[in-house]
Amino acid sequence: MSILIATGDLKGSYEVVDTIFAVDSHKEGFLKSADPNLAFEGVKDQLRKKCAQLRGDAVINCQFEYRVAVSDGLMSKKQVMEIFAYGTVVRFQKN
Repeated sequence: MSILIATGDLKGSYEVVDTIFAVDSHKEGFLKSADPNLAFEGVKDQLRKKCAQLRGDAVINCQFEYRVAVSDGLMSKKQVMEIFAYGTVVRFQKN
């Protein structure tokens, strides 16, 4: 079963397990820019892993924020896309 990541609530019965937080980033590489999609997928994967560790079924009411940062590179500064996320882990009620 895959763990659902949702920015809203779910219909149906569930119990709240805990809240979780995750952060991921993607750095600009040689001849390619920082990719926000890779950072976004990375942070969602982290939310799923944390949810699974808590034996949850989904992460709901997720909020995502980002910032563009700069880090030192070999020859110059490199752009870094950072994504921060938090949400509520829930476990579905068995009817």
